[in-house]
Amino acid sequence: MTYGVIVCTKCRKQAQIIDCGISKTTRCQRCNATLITRKIRVFFSSENLDEAISARTQIQAQIAEKGTYTLQTEKEKGDRTLHQVFGSEIDSKTSCFADNRKVQKKKKADEVIIKILLANNKEMSHNELKIAALAIDVDGGKFEDALQKMLQAGEIYSPSKGLIKIV
Repeated sequence: MTYGVIVCTKCRKQAQIIDCGISKTTRCQRCNATLITRKIRVFFSSENLDEAISARTQIQAQIAEKGTYTLQTEKEKGDRTLHQVFGSEIDSKTSCFADNRKVQKKKKADEVIIKILLANNKEMSHNELKIAALAIDVDGGKFEDALQKMLQAGEIYSPSKGLIKIV
């Protein structure tokens, strides 16, 4: 007998254990929606009921945003994979629940400069522009490089010392 852990596709608030392969449909224990078992994603499967219960508990805690949810980094564990941790132990069978979202890249400095200038009547002092760009998470060195490249390319110009305008 193989047990599977699923999450209701309608309410997305209930993780439950099903017996894989026996029934074609099941009902959500929370919202009573009918779920077609062959079309629903199985998050975890095991021959052992205790393992399935443990996985269901971890998934339910993640859904409810309760428990102690942390990701251990390479430095902390010495390996290259991130594991989701509830409490102090890593469950290797549920490591598929690791957070695989991509880290957001820093914004391009030239695009940020143009957006800031457009929002401020197409002109701004150099210092105010730099402060606004740094507040939007642009690196200081990249800001100066991008500003010089844009001045050389003719996208922006400086009519007087310390003033930047869009062409």
